[in-house]
Amino acid sequence: MCCNEDKGLLLTLGKTQIDAMFSRQEKGPVIDDSEFMPLVEVVLTAFETTDIADEVADELWEYTFDLYDKACKEAEPDSPSKENWQLMQSYLLGERRLKRH
Repeated sequence: MCCNEDKGLLLTLGKTQIDAMFSRQEKGPVIDDSEFMPLVEVVLTAFETTDIADEVADELWEYTFDLYDKACKEAEPDSPSKENWQLMQSYLLGERRLKRH
């Protein structure tokens, strides 16, 4: 399997996992974001260990943010995407956590 096929397979797998997690969250019972996002982070962090890690992981994080932003806008339609991104980052535990000064 070549690198493009590997990347495509990893992206499909990652997006499927993230979709399943957000779908489960939507159906309930809802887990508080402070507990849910670290679970999502664990799944995404696993993709950062692959040979094509940066490309795949960054694309999966962007995909996750889009889903999170959509969920935030369903709850609060006027919520700015930048604030939703910061909110999502604030729940993370690892390197991608929003750095607060």
